Amino acid sequence: MLFPYGEWVILFLTLLTWAEKKASRRFFLLLTIAWLIGKWVEISLAVTMPWHWHFARLAVMLVFWVWSMRQAERWLLPLFFTSLIVGVETLFFVNEPGVFPYGEWMFAIALVLVAWLSAKSFWGTAAALTGSALLNQAFVRFTYDGIIRYIGLPNEFTWNFGVGLFTAWAALALGWQYYAERELRRTEADLIPSKSSGTYEPSEESKFR
Repeated sequence: MLFPYGEWVILFLTLLTWAEKKASRRFFLLLTIAWLIGKWVEISLAVTMPWHWHFARLAVMLVFWVWSMRQAERWLLPLFFTSLIVGVETLFFVNEPGVFPYGEWMFAIALVLVAWLSAKSFWGTAAALTGSALLNQAFVRFTYDGIIRYIGLPNEFTWNFGVGLFTAWAALALGWQYYAERELRRTEADLIPSKSSGTYEPSEESKFR
């Protein structure tokens, strides 16, 4: 891929959170370190065709999965459900490739819905989706053996969709948090007009603490 969207998004967020001294800077620093270590492994090991293991992406996914499981209250059952769907998707594309022009998007939307409905939280959904994607890499290696000439693990769609989904979700959640705090402060100021308004300082990004 000429422009690795996922990698640039993670790098940008790492630099942004450290420049603004956000609470989430440690989280993004861990992702960046994981990517660098994985990239070093990727460069050091010779690529055996047709399997192209993106160790940098896999390392980021692994760290993100562990972090998500530590933050989530429910992740085991959602992981089971999403792993089943991902396995069905893999078998479907092996046996009936190209039947649906937007098959990847259909399965991706179904995965997000199932993960959210079973986990009911950001981190639970993240743990289920990331964990099922990681476990599916071994299943893809087994099912595609002998029928392809080249495949990237994880593939571009899985990587970029995951990074885009969780980045947009976290951004919307933080935006809603800032808006709710601003409205609450405005309401308190209306109830107590004589009290000084002071300086508004929104709470830090609690999702990444």
